[in-house]
Amino acid sequence: MARLSAEGAALQLTVAGDGPMRSEWEKRTAALGLQAQVRFMGNLPPAEVSSQMQRCHVFCLPSVRESGGAVLLEAMASARPVIAMDFGGPGELVDREVGALVDLDTPAQASADIAALLRDVMAQPEDWRRRGLAGRRRVESLYSWSAKVDSADAIYSEILQEG
Repeated sequence: MARLSAEGAALQLTVAGDGPMRSEWEKRTAALGLQAQVRFMGNLPPAEVSSQMQRCHVFCLPSVRESGGAVLLEAMASARPVIAMDFGGPGELVDREVGALVDLDTPAQASADIAALLRDVMAQPEDWRRRGLAGRRRVESLYSWSAKVDSADAIYSEILQEG
């Protein structure tokens, strides 16, 4: 945010959730003079999380502790393009069709890569909107309840045919 703000980009970062780093991040935000651009929402009820996702242009998950990536599927279901670290579950869910992955070379490089991706979101909003729509289609075809039921049915049918 500091890098992009210094370049004159008009961005708003909304941080949903809470944890032991919040106080430190709020202090860092103030030290960088970004209080007007960064909102810390804390823990939100599910309906408000969904509402916040609907308002965003891109959903960014820079966490290396997200083993599954369910929140990315929620963002994709909301037709939002996603940016995530190429690690664990997010590394399996995200590709250039639905968003972008960031390599974990170094923290400085990851930060620079996220900034570059956000510049691209601003420069090519229609491309990123299409990625969000592709994410929605992917969630519907692979991760919806009907898709899961169809997959389980196919597995059980295959088992019964083998027996």
